[in-house]
Amino acid sequence: MTAKKLMVLGGSAFQIPLIQKAKEMGLYVITCDYLPGNPGHVLSDEYHNVSTTDPEAVLAIAQQCGIDAITTFCSDPAVPAVAFVAEAMSLPGPSLKSVEQLTEKDKFRQAMKDAELNTPEVYVLDSAVVPETINCEKRYIVKPVDSSGSKGITRSAGTKEALLAAIEYALTFSRAGRCVIESFIDGPQVHGDAFISNGKVVYHYLGDHYFYTDTNSFIPISTRWPASISLEAIDSVISQVEKIVSHVSYLDGPINIEARIDSTGEAYIIEVGPRNGGNFVPIIQQRLSGFDFTEAVIAISLGNKVTATCFDQYKAGAYYILHAAVEGVFSGVEMSEVLQNSLFYQYLFKNSGDTVSPYTGSNQTIGVCLFEGDKISLNESFTNQPPSVLTSENEHEAGVSYE
Repeated sequence: MTAKKLMVLGGSAFQIPLIQKAKEMGLYVITCDYLPGNPGHVLSDEYHNVSTTDPEAVLAIAQQCGIDAITTFCSDPAVPAVAFVAEAMSLPGPSLKSVEQLTEKDKFRQAMKDAELNTPEVYVLDSAVVPETINCEKRYIVKPVDSSGSKGITRSAGTKEALLAAIEYALTFSRAGRCVIESFIDGPQVHGDAFISNGKVVYHYLGDHYFYTDTNSFIPISTRWPASISLEAIDSVISQVEKIVSHVSYLDGPINIEARIDSTGEAYIIEVGPRNGGNFVPIIQQRLSGFDFTEAVIAISLGNKVTATCFDQYKAGAYYILHAAVEGVFSGVEMSEVLQNSLFYQYLFKNSGDTVSPYTGSNQTIGVCLFEGDKISLNESFTNQPPSVLTSENEHEAGVSYE
């Protein structure tokens, strides 16, 4: 019997687990992106050099190849193309409208308002102008509506000049030429992957989300499972997630959740991305809980349902992004004995001798480490002696906080 053809958009290190799983399942795997040197293409049966953000070009290749299914893994920019091709070829997959409502930040905020869910103060801009009605002394987060990997995001410093600079910066990273200004919500942030089946969350595992703030870019640096927030707050997050995915009709598939809990205990959804998290989040979640995201994502792309799975115990663990605080030449990584003993996976995007830049977005990531161990010991280690990237200047990272 001829193997079914699965098109996977993206061939980076983050897509490798999905490609490997698909091959194990006996599928013929076709990978696409504009980087022929990506490691995933070596593992696939066929590769096509086409941008995952060009839906028409991807569709042409998909029709030429006669694919049976299409998906992606850990990639925000590729999800609209997955939906576009799935609709055009009548394949299983999300609708383009639902994906756009979740991935474009201005449309997402409007959908949250329409669904009557907790929403921060929001402004949408298509030019570098500070809105007259905004209070520049307040703290805001400024984001491109359609960028990924935290690129173009800035927390304004409380002045009109800082806010204008943040708007200009965000617009340079937006393909659509739009950005959003959102009021900053003080309080802990949680993050993790979940899976939707028939509009219900059948799996989730949320952890405490930490950020790198030295460059004021407010970039995620680590998630540590399990989350420290109350069960009531977690229930509120999941309840709101189910309401928004049902509102936009994204009824089956993976989601990446970010939420904040304010000083009154109210939960605010920051993001519900219709894809798995990056930084090998689905891999560590499988390690900690047993839920196999790669198999579930492939099953959905083939039109199969994923049923609820209960787990008796969720283990503690974390991912940590290796990065540089200053520009220099990468020479290695240092970490404490506790972290060394808890480390079960490390992937480096840089080689010794490569130039590294200050961390302002995922494109400056040096590597990702995955840990499993006692939550208290891990937290103490990250706080007192986090993994350090060594450069020619021997600079160590700093600036990890909830803010």
